[in-house]
Formats: sequence, structure tokens, C-alpha cells
Amino acid sequence: METVYLVGFYGVGKTMIGKAIASRKSLKYLDINNYIEEKENASIKDIYQSKGPDYIKSLEKYALKNSITQGMIVSTSAVLVSDEENRHLIKESGRVIYLKASADTIYDNIKNYYKDIPIFNNDYTVLSVENYINVYRPYYEELQNYAIDIDGKSIEELISEALAIYNYINKVKARIFI
Repeated sequence: METVYLVGFYGVGKTMIGKAIASRKSLKYLDINNYIEEKENASIKDIYQSKGPDYIKSLEKYALKNSITQGMIVSTSAVLVSDEENRHLIKESGRVIYLKASADTIYDNIKNYYKDIPIFNNDYTVLSVENYINVYRPYYEELQNYAIDIDGKSIEELISEALAIYNYINKVKARIFI
């Protein structure tokens, strides 16, 4: 079984979709942000403010190197992919589904918690979201084996698409109902 990574910007549903695939397929699941928060007993925002982004990057790298096992589902952080070594580790150890969305969709999806996302630094507009997406998009596209555009889709449609891709990657014979 292949390890499947979900990559994409904040608010695209990496955690929700990752948990759903893992649950429905009885697989081990790892959310990199949750892993870091549990390891440090603090929120990403607090870690970022107290120890800085380089410390978080070191924890992301540690999680990738030491917590990934074959055949699991992994939801990455939005910015983990900016590190070349992280991208190499991901490419070498599994397949990647890129969850992509327009700036408007992401803006709407994270408007209630953007203050918890350190990169925004209280500069939260559709334009700032689009600018950040443009920074990280090349990394997501470099990694992607498959892509799902989340714009205008229901949660169940997204989960069904992701499950179909998972089944294809792992050659699982299954019928997908939408």
C-alpha cells in the first residue's frame, strides 16, 4: 500500500479528507500540524511566536522522517512543502493529492480562524490569500500526482474523489457512490 499525502493551502480540507480516507480504509493517519501541537503541547501559532518558523520547520522534517510508515494517510501543513528536503522525502515515500482552491474559497474557509495562522500576521484579505497561494502553488504542483479542485464541491464529493484516487493509487477495486 502506498502512503498518500494531502497537500494544499490552509482551508482546503486536508485534515477532514485525510481523516475520512483513513477511517473508511482503516489506515493509520497523521496530521503534521496536530503532531507538532501534541509534541510541543502548544498551538502552531504559540510555537511560531515563541520559537520561530525555523523550529516548526525542524519539527515538520522530524515528523516526515520519523513518523511516516508505508500505507498511511498524511495531511501536511500548508507551508511544509517550501522546504526542498521535505519535498524530496514526500516524493520518495508516497503519492500526493493536491487539494487546490481559488483565493475566494480559501478566504471564506479560513475567515473564522485566520488569526491562528502565523503567516497572515493580521493582513487578511482575498489579495493576501492569493499572494500566499501564488508563493506555495509551484511546490504543490511539483509534488502532485493527482489534483482535486475543491471549489463548489460538497464535503462528500471531495471525500469520494479522494477515495477514488486512493483506490486507483492502491489498485483497490471499489465502487464509489456520490
